[in-house]
This record gives sequence, structure tokens and C-alpha cells, in this order.
Amino acid sequence: MKQNTYQLLDELDRILSLGKKVLLSNQCMVDRDSCRQLVREITAALPAEITAAEGIIQNQASIISEAREMAEQTKAEANMRAHQTVSDANAQAQSTLTGAGQKAQEIMTKSQEQARAMLSDAKEQSAIMMNEAEKRAAQMVSEQEIVARAQMEAEEIRQETQAEAEKLYHDVYKHIDDVLVQLDRSISEKLTDIRMTRQQIDQSIAPR
Repeated sequence: MKQNTYQLLDELDRILSLGKKVLLSNQCMVDRDSCRQLVREITAALPAEITAAEGIIQNQASIISEAREMAEQTKAEANMRAHQTVSDANAQAQSTLTGAGQKAQEIMTKSQEQARAMLSDAKEQSAIMMNEAEKRAAQMVSEQEIVARAQMEAEEIRQETQAEAEKLYHDVYKHIDDVLVQLDRSISEKLTDIRMTRQQIDQSIAPR
């Protein structure tokens, strides 16, 4: 399995730490071939690390697109709920009006059949109907308030979704910037270590 850059650098550091110290000097003897092989592998692995960082940057477009799709879906669902609420309120109102009309016809027919003997009862039923009509009118006002609240809720959901999408967009950029800074620092430090190691290797193998 191919090792990543950090593992290769750790291996190079291990080889250097195991080098035999040259008497009366700060130099040490290491396996030159092994060190050179590790340097070649590190050089080959660096483009892959850089490509991975570029992949993170490219993923930001996908993340933002998904956030926008979620926002559109939430908005569509809110609109659907609002339309369904309006439709249910209209259906209920129509059903109530139909029932009221049938009830009025029944009362009229009964009043005609019973004539004067049922006049007082007809007046009482009329008063009941008026009371029910007033209650129903108040209920319809309440249903309009429900529709208004549903529309207000849909607008609040849209605004919250937009704010969440903007926050997600900001967080993604911040995360990418942090990753790039960390990657740049790590690569710079490792390259410095590699140069110093190369100088030490050159010094150790230089003819005296």
C-alpha cells in the first residue's frame, strides 16, 4: 500500500535518527540509498497531497449547491403546506354552507306544515341558526388568521433557510482556508526539513 507524505517523512527521520555518529564531529553516517529512495517517494507523493487540497476546494461548489437545493425544497414544502391549509379551509367552509342551506330548507318545510302551531318553534330555530351563523363567521375569521400564520411561517422558514445557507457557505470557506493554511505550513516545514536533510546527506558523503 502506498505510503503518504507524512509516513515517508517519518521514515526518513527514523533513518536519520539511527545514523551512526562520526567521531569528533556533528555528522553521522546513514544509508544513502535508502534516504535517496525516500526523497524520491516524497517528491512523487507531494502532487497527490496538493491534488487532495484542490479537491477540497472543488467540493465547495457541490456543498453550496446542495445547500441551495435544500433551501428550495424547504421553500416548496412550506408553500405546499400553506396551499393545503387554504384548500382545507375553503372545503370546510363550503361544506358548512351546504349543510346550513339544507337545514334552512328543512326548517321552512316543517314551518309550512305545522303553520301557526309551530310558529314559536320556528322563531326559536331561527334564533339558533343566527347564533350558529355568527359563530361560523367568527370561525372563518379564525381560519383566515391560520392562513396568514401559515404564510408568515413559510416566509420565516425561507429567511431561516437563506441565513443557514449563507452561514454554511461562510463556514465552508473558513474551513477551506484553515486547511490550506495548515497544508501550506506543513509542506513548508517538511520541505525545509528535507533540504536540511539533503545538506546533511551531501556533507556526509562529500569526499574529504
